[in-house]
Amino acid sequence: MTAAPVHPEPIRARPMAPAVGQTVRQQLRFGGWLALSAVSALSLASLGAQAGQNLGSKTPYAPRQDVARYEVAPAGYAPVAVELVARHGSRGLTKPGSDEAALGLWQQAEGAEALTPLGRRFGADLKRFIDAQRLLGYGNLSQLGIEEHEQLARRMVARMPTLFAVGPEVQVLSSGVDRAVDSSRSFAAELQRAAPRARVPADWGSDRFLLYFHKLDAQRDVADSPERRATLQRSQDYQAWLRGPVLAEQQQRIDADPRLPEAAHAVLTALYTEGFVAGVAEPLAAARDVMDVRGAAAGLRRELGGELPDYVPASAAAVFIAADDAEDFYRKGPGLLEAGPVTYAIATQLLDDMLDRLATADGAVLRFAHAEIISPLVSALGIAGVHQPQPLSQPYDYGNNPWRSETVIPMAANVQWEVWQANGGERLVRMLFNEAEADFKSACDAARLKPGSHFYRVTALVACYRPTARELDRP
Repeated sequence: MTAAPVHPEPIRARPMAPAVGQTVRQQLRFGGWLALSAVSALSLASLGAQAGQNLGSKTPYAPRQDVARYEVAPAGYAPVAVELVARHGSRGLTKPGSDEAALGLWQQAEGAEALTPLGRRFGADLKRFIDAQRLLGYGNLSQLGIEEHEQLARRMVARMPTLFAVGPEVQVLSSGVDRAVDSSRSFAAELQRAAPRARVPADWGSDRFLLYFHKLDAQRDVADSPERRATLQRSQDYQAWLRGPVLAEQQQRIDADPRLPEAAHAVLTALYTEGFVAGVAEPLAAARDVMDVRGAAAGLRRELGGELPDYVPASAAAVFIAADDAEDFYRKGPGLLEAGPVTYAIATQLLDDMLDRLATADGAVLRFAHAEIISPLVSALGIAGVHQPQPLSQPYDYGNNPWRSETVIPMAANVQWEVWQANGGERLVRMLFNEAEADFKSACDAARLKPGSHFYRVTALVACYRPTARELDRP
């Protein structure tokens, strides 16, 4: 075979024209399923991308603990309430761009006869992915995302059958963004099927101050209470942090990792000849386009009729996800120690709302949002083993910090509080984080029912959080 020529001019991916036509968002709502007969089943010659294979925040959801291993509730206590805050379920890409750029580059390589055998297969699967993505609609909940929330609802009912057998009131709220709205509908519809006596509302609203606080706008979002005014100010402080020089410095350091160009070269040379790759103008961006498609395809496995073969070398994928994790850590995770709680103080009003309901509320309160809500909430709670800000002198990496996007903010990530009450009125709460028993911050250990227990006395726990819930100045 003749070697592909080295291109004298830099190669740039040419984006395709945007697709026209309607999405299937309405058909996917309420668990409906559109058979995508136009999208043929993919070759499954190699294992596809899935949870635990360097997908970061695009990791499809799976509960992180077997329910059979949960601590048994103490005798004399019965479940009376549950609170849920959940990220939307799996989706594809939120907007066109990476897919079109990847296809544009592939088409240039095809024209130059510069495809590797793996690259030829990649092109066919990439076209199938783009067809499925356009039919679904960018940013919309996928069938897998629907299933993730249906299964969350079924497991919630199964854990607390006596609570749902008595016909509890169910309150639902979302961020108002389509994929969060659709997640709420999928969850609520399945909960109603699993618990016919539950009083699930026919419709519900949204609250950006509670569930979209990372992007509040003073012109759009009316702060008509002291709590909302405080949240708006925290949101503005947070957005200023995102634009500020300190975060820009961290981002420059992350982007300067010498492993990234090496990983990009490994991604591209798996698909294209060395001569062709040498002429790519922005190899790092081109490799990231492939990584973006890889992550999005994991969320579209139902629409695709199976999982895409993994076109990215595992070692290269690990480098890119580690860089993404570092970026997410500083932008929406525990963040920089010297910056204080700016990345998670924005969750104060949400945490207060959750705490307010612990002592007296019954039934279920279900909230549906985004990774940018779950991650700050986890840090505001100071969940043990997760929240650990890093000082400037010790930049975040896997060796010094336990925070990982695939375990903190996978698709459908969630925090659940189960409330149990004794005949005498005393209440206990257990926290599940991605359905694994989790400990509240260590400062609240005195609120535990007993040493090592995951059940906490509500009165003592609220008292522990209240002095800091509005300032969040301690981990």
